[in-house]
Amino acid sequence: IVFNTLKRDGHEVPTKAAFTKMMKNKYHSIEALNSAWGKDIASWNVFDKGMDSTLSPDPKSADKQLEDYSDMLYAYADKYYATVDDALQTYLPDHLYLGSRFADWGMPMEVAKAATKYVDVMSYNIYKEGLHPKGWEFLADFDMPSIVGEFHIGATDSGLFHPGLVHAASQQDRADMYQDYMHTIIDSPYFIGAHWFQYMDSPITGRAYDGENYNVGFVNVTDTPYAPMVKAAKALHQNMYQRRFNAQ
Repeated sequence: IVFNTLKRDGHEVPTKAAFTKMMKNKYHSIEALNSAWGKDIASWNVFDKGMDSTLSPDPKSADKQLEDYSDMLYAYADKYYATVDDALQTYLPDHLYLGSRFADWGMPMEVAKAATKYVDVMSYNIYKEGLHPKGWEFLADFDMPSIVGEFHIGATDSGLFHPGLVHAASQQDRADMYQDYMHTIIDSPYFIGAHWFQYMDSPITGRAYDGENYNVGFVNVTDTPYAPMVKAAKALHQNMYQRRFNAQ
C-alpha cells in the first residue's frame, strides 16, 4: 500500500496527501527527508506529485525509509478501523466488532496493532495444521480475545479431486487432524473459538465463480455426514471446557 501510494498524486489520492502531510510534519524540510532516506527529491510538491518509492541502496537510509513506511501503513490502517468502528458505534452500538479476519500468510503487524485499538475481538484465518506457539507469541502483547474465522482439512478419499488447503490422508486422518488443530486453539489463553469452513463440501465440478472443489464439509453434497468428523467434533466439544480449564 505504501510503496504504491507514494507513487501517486496527492491531488488525486487522499491517502497520498495524508502521507505527504505526515512526512512534512516529521521532517519539515525536504532536505531533511532526503538526508534520512538517501533521496534527491526536489521539493515537497514533487514528493506529493509522485515519487520513486524504492528503498535506498544505503542500509541506514533504507532502514529509515522502512521505519517511516511502517508509520504510514499504521496510519492508513488506523484510519480504516476507526472509520468502521465509528459506523458500528452509530448504527450497531450493541454489537461486537470482530475485526477483518487476518490471513496467517499476510498480516502486517502495523495493521494488526491498529486493529487492536478498535475491534472487540481479533480474528484470523489460519489454514495450517494448527496454532504454532512461536508464530503467535505476539498475542501476548495484544492481550485480546481472538477467534479463527476459517480453517479446514480435507482428503481425496471423499471422491472429490482436491482435498482443500490442508491435506489429510483419509477421513479418519482428517478427523484426527481436526481434533489436533482444535486442541491448539483450546490450549491458547487468547482464542475463544474457531469457525470451520464449511458445512458442506464444494461441488465436484467446482464452485461457479472460481472452480473450488474441496472436501471441506462436515457433510457431502447429498447431506450425508462424514462420520469420523462428526464423532471427532462430538468428543472434542464434550471435553473442551475440562481441557481448557484443567478440570477433572
